[in-house]
Amino acid sequence: MICSHLYDAIMKIIFIFLFLFLLPLTTFAKSIENFDSRDLGKLPVDWRTWPLQRKKATRVYKVVQEEKNRFLRAKDNQNFSVQVLRHFEWDVKKYPVLSWKWRAQELPKGAKESDDGRNDSACGVYVIVDRNKGHALKYVWSSSLPENTVITRKEGKLKIKVLTSGEKEKGKWIEHTVNVITDYQKLFGVPLKKNPTGIALLTDGNATKTSAACDYDDFILN
Repeated sequence: MICSHLYDAIMKIIFIFLFLFLLPLTTFAKSIENFDSRDLGKLPVDWRTWPLQRKKATRVYKVVQEEKNRFLRAKDNQNFSVQVLRHFEWDVKKYPVLSWKWRAQELPKGAKESDDGRNDSACGVYVIVDRNKGHALKYVWSSSLPENTVITRKEGKLKIKVLTSGEKEKGKWIEHTVNVITDYQKLFGVPLKKNPTGIALLTDGNATKTSAACDYDDFILN
């Protein structure tokens, strides 16, 4: 009986230690956007655009619902090529991992991100490092380039990485998880020295003059 009480006391002390000292060290997931509380048929107001682009953006990006799930649907069939941006405080050392889901509905025909004249993507997610300088990581669902292809643009300030490719997975939700610190170091060749300022989305078919469509959901930091 004494041993049993002693064991219980020791376990209680261990539990208290774990709760008080180790729990604060745990990094919890931080939801950036899941669109569940957003108004249907609208582009959320805190998804910003470049100056004078809001009207175009509202014609491309809208919150829709399937069963009980709401998400952002993008469709560009008017050659708009308009980006939407979500700014937030991002401690990248604490939350280096970004995850999201996307679903390509229409791939721009003949698109190829490495060709200036065909640089369209059904789905595109940016990690914005410096908005004014165009300094960013961009992840895309490419019509033609193989997965893990990397393209350099804007005099080295923009690195594009293909995460999903081609028609095979079209119409299916695909989840991606990227380590922003690791990818930045690998693609730019130098450490990431500042916090990103947010994320951006771009679905476009203007270069190929074809339609592009993608659904986006569940942006989370870890």
